[in-house]
Amino acid sequence: MDILKARKKAAEQKHNRKKVKPLRPDATRPSKEEPPLPAATEPACSVTALEDPALGTHTPVIEESAAKTPSGEEVTEQKANEIELLSFLLGGEAYALPVKDVREVLKMRTLTLVPNAPPYILGVTSLRGMVLPVIDLCTRIGLLPGVRDEKSRIIVVNSEDEDVGLIVDRVTGVLKIMPDATKPTPENIGQGAAFLSGIVRKDDVLYILLDLKKATGT
Repeated sequence: MDILKARKKAAEQKHNRKKVKPLRPDATRPSKEEPPLPAATEPACSVTALEDPALGTHTPVIEESAAKTPSGEEVTEQKANEIELLSFLLGGEAYALPVKDVREVLKMRTLTLVPNAPPYILGVTSLRGMVLPVIDLCTRIGLLPGVRDEKSRIIVVNSEDEDVGLIVDRVTGVLKIMPDATKPTPENIGQGAAFLSGIVRKDDVLYILLDLKKATGT
């Protein structure tokens, strides 16, 4: 009997050794190995962090390369060299004179005739207590009489420290040109050439530049 009991006990011990031991409660199953992350590379564009006041965080913003433009100094120099001209119509042609010589532009008004005055002086008018002589530019230059209606204007200019009014058909605006844009007066312009200082082309329009000193006779 003792031999049978010993054999039975030995068989039970052998069977128990073949059983898998249970895992401890705190043990975890090992996770599968994840593939390695790719190596970091330099971004194509630079990134700047800007603070977001609403979120209290910094938001990355991609900076794009600025297009090449003229420097501020170059733009300022170009603007400083520009010449402003007041353009107007006279006898169906576009004329211009320097804005720096223009005091103001007036609507047509009644003029007082001056005895024995040259034909191109239509008369005088009072401007803030001063007597202003008014010249008909068409007559002065030798053109046919221009349009005289509600759109006609008197351009008050200052020449040799003297104010003079110039009657024109229409005032059309202000244009800006560079000094080298001015060309000499063509030789084929016979009528009134003595009162002109040159020509300039702007936006496909040819402007005749008025010699203010000669036109006013000062």
